[in-house]
Amino acid sequence: MPPCLRVSPSPRLRISAYDSGLTLVGTVHADRHGFARTLCLLRSLGPDLIFVELSPYGKSFRSSNQVDMQRILGRNLRVAAKKCGLLFKHALTHPEIKAIQRQIVLPFEYRAAWRYSRASGTEVLLVDFSSFSRKMISSWPEMLSSENLATLLSLPRDSRLAITRVYDLAARGIRGESPTIVCTAETGGAEIDPLWKKRECHMAGAIRSTLRNRRPKKPVYLGGWQHLTVGGRFPSLRELLMIDLRQCYLLDRGFL
Repeated sequence: MPPCLRVSPSPRLRISAYDSGLTLVGTVHADRHGFARTLCLLRSLGPDLIFVELSPYGKSFRSSNQVDMQRILGRNLRVAAKKCGLLFKHALTHPEIKAIQRQIVLPFEYRAAWRYSRASGTEVLLVDFSSFSRKMISSWPEMLSSENLATLLSLPRDSRLAITRVYDLAARGIRGESPTIVCTAETGGAEIDPLWKKRECHMAGAIRSTLRNRRPKKPVYLGGWQHLTVGGRFPSLRELLMIDLRQCYLLDRGFL
């Protein structure tokens, strides 16, 4: 397990008319230490309400179908590996295949929040946009096809940015440095999808309404770092909620 980061108290900032003290935690979804880091962070922060970047549809679909999706991935990967002249066990270790494996299961942010909630009684709320999730998941049959897997296996194993490099780019984006370059580093251009803008507004509205109605003392948001960047083509979740940099946390390094 990676070392637990010391978390300093964060100042309270105003969201709309209500001083919420909300902390935004930016993650890299491909972080193999993500679950352990997130659980450690939650234990340090001690939130009384956790918002997670996962939609009700996304959770329901993964919970019901992840076993089938993994079986389809395994079957088609064998075909793709044979086509590429690779052993199946070697194909399984390809970074692009590992990325798909992470995508079709429940994200570590939710699993860590759920584990923490079982011990603390803290409520976990899903705030992502189901329409966006539905569109993304509709592309999974193509993503899991043997043809696509063969294409991915043909890519160099170092074609993906190292996680440390992604976190470095994320830090720059959250600080407002080169946001356009940073936002394309991991999203694959998803931020230009019209639904992405609606997604940010949906999450901001759900969070703002909950903060106003429940008035938690130490709320925390867990989600991809892209939602914490500033200066993009349209307002990010952070900008819509008017959250200061001092209340933004990057999972691998602490408050920025």
